[in-house]
Amino acid sequence: MKRRLLACVLSASAALAWAQDGQADFDLDSFFSPDGSAAEGDAAGDAATVSAQPGLLWSGEASVGVISAVVEPFDEEARVDSYTGLSSLRLDATGGAPDQTRLDASLVVTLLYGDGADAARAGAAAMLADDAVADLILGSDGAVVSADLRKLYLSVYTRHADIAAGRMVINYGRGTAFSPVDLFSAVDTSDVELGRTGTDAVRVLVPFGDFSGLDAVAALGGDGLAGARFYGAAGGFDAAAAVVADSLADGTGDLVVGIDAQTDLVVGLVAEAAARLPFADWQPDAGDAVYSAMVGVDYSIGGSWFFDAEYLWNPRSGPSTAEPRFMEGEFRSEHNLFASVSWKPDELTALDLRGIVVPVAEPTPISAAQLSLSAAWSVASGASLVGYALYRSGDVEGTWIDTATPDAGDTERVAFGIRLAVSY
Repeated sequence: MKRRLLACVLSASAALAWAQDGQADFDLDSFFSPDGSAAEGDAAGDAATVSAQPGLLWSGEASVGVISAVVEPFDEEARVDSYTGLSSLRLDATGGAPDQTRLDASLVVTLLYGDGADAARAGAAAMLADDAVADLILGSDGAVVSADLRKLYLSVYTRHADIAAGRMVINYGRGTAFSPVDLFSAVDTSDVELGRTGTDAVRVLVPFGDFSGLDAVAALGGDGLAGARFYGAAGGFDAAAAVVADSLADGTGDLVVGIDAQTDLVVGLVAEAAARLPFADWQPDAGDAVYSAMVGVDYSIGGSWFFDAEYLWNPRSGPSTAEPRFMEGEFRSEHNLFASVSWKPDELTALDLRGIVVPVAEPTPISAAQLSLSAAWSVASGASLVGYALYRSGDVEGTWIDTATPDAGDTERVAFGIRLAVSY
C-alpha cells in the first residue's frame, strides 16, 4: 500500500508541475529578476508594455496530458505502476496605471484523473486526519480539482523606490539548481524545468544608479524571514552581498550572510557563498555556524546548444564531528552536482537533458540522483507537444540527511509523460 501511494504521489506531483511549467512563456517576474542590472532592463521593457497598453492584459495556457509512474521499476516483486490523466488551465493577468502601478497574477486550475486523483484524496485525508471530511471536499471518486495561485502581487513605482507586496517569485541567487544565497524561494524538483516556488512577501527596490541598488524583502506570515541585498555591476562583472535574518525577531534564530557574483568571459561564470550563524538570546555561536559554496559555468554554441553545470559544497561543521550541524533548506548533502544540455535545432523543436547527482547521501552510503529528458515540438501556432521521462533514486534534496531515512527515501522511481498545450 505504501509503494502504491508513493507511485500515485509521484504521478500527482509530476502532473501538477507539468500542468504549470508553461509559465516560463509568460514570465511576469522580470521586474524582480535575479540580478540587479537585468532587473532594471527588464522592468523598463515591462513598463513600456504596460504604458503602451494600459488596463488589464490577459494571457495563459490550456493543456491536457497523461503521466505513467513506476516505483521500483527494476524489482519485479516490489514494482508498482500508476497512471494519471490531467487537464489544466493557467490564467495570467498583468496591468496597471502606466509608470505608476502594476498588477501581476497567475492562477492554475488542474483536474486530476486516475491514480493521481486517488493520491490527492489520500494526501488530503492524511492532512485532515478524517477520511469523511476529505471525501466531502474532494469526493469519493472521479476527478479532483486543485487550484494554485502562483502569483498575485501589486507593484507601486515611486520616485525613490519600487515597492511590491503579495505572492511573487523572489530569487536572490544566480544558480539554476543550487543557490545557497537564495532563501526566499525553493526549487521544485518535481518539475523537470526546476522552476521556483512563490513567496508571500513585501519587497522594496531602491536604485542607487543605473547599475546598483538595494533590494529588501520581508516574508509575510510566521516564518520570520527578512533581509536585504546590495547589488552592483561594472565592467561586465555583477556582484551582490546579502544579509538575511531567519526567525531572529526574538533573538533566537539564524543570521545568514551571503555573497554572489557573475561574469561572462569565454564562458559564463557564477559563484555564491553563504554562512549561517546561529543566535541564542542575541548571542552568536560561531562554533555552530554552517557554510555553503556554489560555483557554476554555462556556455552556448551557435545559439542552438546550451550547457550548464553547477557544484554545491556544504562542509560539515558544529560543536563536534559526531553531531555536525547541517545547512538548512534544499540540497543539504555535502557534495551536490547539477548539469544540463539543451539543443534547439530550429524554432519548432527543443530537447533538454538535465540531472542532479549526490555522490554520497549521508548518513547512508547511497548515491542519489534525478535525471530528466524532455522534448518539445511546436505543432501549430501557439500549440506545443511536450514529452518527458524522469528517473529518480534516493534522497536528492537531503531531506532525511539527519534523520532515520524512511523507506520512501531509498526507492527508485520512473515517470513518463506527454502533454499538449495551447497558449492564448
